[in-house]
Amino acid sequence: MRRNLRFIWDDARVDADFHADSTAVLDAAEDISIRARMALAIGLYEWVVWRFDGLHNHTEPEQVLQASWCSTVDPRYLKYFEFERRQWTGPIDGPLWCAMTHLSFGLNNGYAYEGDLYSALGFLYRLAAHVLPERSVLDRWMQPILIRLGQHYPVQTIDPFADLFDYRIGEQLGPLIGRDVLDPALPPNMARDRQFLSETLANAVATKNPFLATPEDLKDLDFEGEPYLLPHF
Repeated sequence: MRRNLRFIWDDARVDADFHADSTAVLDAAEDISIRARMALAIGLYEWVVWRFDGLHNHTEPEQVLQASWCSTVDPRYLKYFEFERRQWTGPIDGPLWCAMTHLSFGLNNGYAYEGDLYSALGFLYRLAAHVLPERSVLDRWMQPILIRLGQHYPVQTIDPFADLFDYRIGEQLGPLIGRDVLDPALPPNMARDRQFLSETLANAVATKNPFLATPEDLKDLDFEGEPYLLPHF
């Protein structure tokens, strides 16, 4: 069923053909931490990536996925990037380009400009609902996940003077979150979350993920301390 593309796709129109309403997702996002919003956006992105798994030869979508999880530790870990639009067109590459572009924009900027992350969440939900064979599967996943995030990762009060020059961005986003949190069948487990994030960072460094910011990139972004390590909170 995954190989049957039964949705309308026009690269000139894109979301003009989307019909899903993202209001419930955005309303729920107001009550969760910034880091939880980032994880939710990555989860929605992952639905799009796996929708087209095996239908293309690109390595970038999964590399962006890995680097995006790294960015939940510190948003500066995700390198800023742009893809040439004309090289990503059609009913497979087009949605992938849109997903990567909107996700990265939200993750790169969402800690400082919440509207950018909300925009990414709304778009990614509507995109996933549009390209999946059955939207009901997405909504059945989404419902318990929104409840879980609200219960375990509530919105955090951020002191704007605590890190005035954005040296310690990762400390302002709420508790760390791993991929298992997005699996309704698994109970939240902080130790497992930390293990996942630690391994993801290590693998991204070992494989030289092109979307992971280098130590030189991070220095230019005023990153303090040794990169790619988990904070103690």
